[in-house]
Amino acid sequence: MSNRLEELKRIFLFRGVSDPVLAIVADVAREVSLASGETLVSDGDPEKALYVIRRGTIRASREKHPSLFLGPGDAIGVIALIDGGPMGLTAVALERVDVLLIERTSLAEKLAGNYEAEFELYRAVARSLAANFRRSVDDWAIAGSKWRND
Repeated sequence: MSNRLEELKRIFLFRGVSDPVLAIVADVAREVSLASGETLVSDGDPEKALYVIRRGTIRASREKHPSLFLGPGDAIGVIALIDGGPMGLTAVALERVDVLLIERTSLAEKLAGNYEAEFELYRAVARSLAANFRRSVDDWAIAGSKWRND
């Protein structure tokens, strides 16, 4: 478990989360492997888990949008930890991929009643989502200024 704890500490999403709270996450996490071409999640499916890529490359795509290529340390399904709504992308392994699967319901059960741990973890999720949103807004601003200058 200590190796998994150290691994989680290196993930941006969990930066700043204390060891006791990360130990709860590590306890819930399961290791899953995908073969090349295997689908991890599909657009529109309910988000049931957070997937942290440990090894390999995943192509994340959505109809009519460019693909993203994700690798070790990247996460898919961060919002699943909050609401379990539908997936907004399809993720397919481009080679053998190993992920840590953290099921939303299992994590919620482990955190139940531990309000300090819940607050700490969900604050980290909110910070991660805010950073991703800020990056997206900055990208849109840069793209918009390029279009106006062309």
